[in-house]
Amino acid sequence: MTVHSPAPEHPVARRRPNRRRALSAALVLALASAITACGSDEPSRYSRTCGVVVDGSGSAAASRTGFDAEAKLKATLQKFLSDNKCRKTSFAPITKVSEASKCQVSPLDLDPDTSKTADRERARTAMRAVALSNALKLLRCAQKEEPGSDVLGGLSRIALSKPSGDDASFDVLVVSDFDQGDTDFRLGRQDLSTAASRRTVIDGFLTSHGTPKLSGADIYPVGYGMKYHTDTSHYERFNAFWTELLEGRVKAHVDTTYRR
Repeated sequence: MTVHSPAPEHPVARRRPNRRRALSAALVLALASAITACGSDEPSRYSRTCGVVVDGSGSAAASRTGFDAEAKLKATLQKFLSDNKCRKTSFAPITKVSEASKCQVSPLDLDPDTSKTADRERARTAMRAVALSNALKLLRCAQKEEPGSDVLGGLSRIALSKPSGDDASFDVLVVSDFDQGDTDFRLGRQDLSTAASRRTVIDGFLTSHGTPKLSGADIYPVGYGMKYHTDTSHYERFNAFWTELLEGRVKAHVDTTYRR
């Protein structure tokens, strides 16, 4: 009986599995590189905490003697949120008794989690528009309350949203003329003529109203001092009062970027 030896394996047949393995490995590496490249193009996430304080007192009206809070919100809020890369953003009203006001809107996440295929910049822009809408709702609510302007109370209320830690950033847009006028304190009736008299006024004011916990915060006023825009001497005393209170006592930093 003749025994037939098996035919020798063709050299190409031996190499084909190795080639398939090499191609598979190359494909995995290419895909991994593509994923990494896509991931590197995605915008970094926002992390800053911000606040918006809205004055609904009589002087906020769109009138000859008012500072038109609605127009100023529309002109500055979305730019402020974009410039400062705000993520968690809270809101507070200024009314006759700001801390006790029933006017409120919920905090917003302006850089929310989205699908990997979503346009993150478009989502941020949409959320900033929602923030403006909510701020306008808060303004309209505040304007329906009893007339008054407890600016310090509004600052104390937004301070509740400040993140903990001395180095935690907190950017606050305050749309107000800063003309404090509540039941117990009217700024226009105070003696602000000298540094000594201003210190005395500030001492009593903070004792009766409390000191907002905004140390280290950046405060951006809009509409600040508009009542005195044609009266230089009154404005200088007004500005000296708030500068000493906010920067000297509260230990916040006042930024004039959006002041109008």
